[in-house]
Amino acid sequence: MKRKILPLFVLFWVLGHIQFMAQPPKGQFSPQDFVKHLESFIVREACLTPAEATAFFPIFHELHDKQRGINWQIRELKKRSLPAHSTDKDYYNLIKEINKLKIESAELEDVYYKKMCKAVPARKVHEAMQAEDRFHRRMLRKFSSRTGPSKSKHSSPCCAFLFQVHF
Repeated sequence: MKRKILPLFVLFWVLGHIQFMAQPPKGQFSPQDFVKHLESFIVREACLTPAEATAFFPIFHELHDKQRGINWQIRELKKRSLPAHSTDKDYYNLIKEINKLKIESAELEDVYYKKMCKAVPARKVHEAMQAEDRFHRRMLRKFSSRTGPSKSKHSSPCCAFLFQVHF
């Protein structure tokens, strides 16, 4: 009798363990789920038909993928430390490079919004833009309420002084 129960117990334990491992831990961010929720929110808020959604989202995601690359470059430039002997001209050139990337991102957005307006009525593109902003604000509110009160990033004495004086 023990010989029959032990394999069954092991089988059920393995199956239960596999199902448990297949589920993402609670509270862990999933980019795929985020995109699914974003898309369904935009479809609902902008009243996109299935055909419009099929035409809209590939362009939408292509734009955001390209902008993500540009934003990564901007972030890397902002993190760059110039040597101690750098001049104002060196810093100015760094700022110009960052601004050039920001302009490139805005021009890219212009091109892709024109593509979206060819695929979907402009009113719905505008509503989708507004829905995306609302979705991000809601997500930010949701995540910030989960983490609790955050500490101020401004910890240097100079910034602390400025915040005391102006705020």
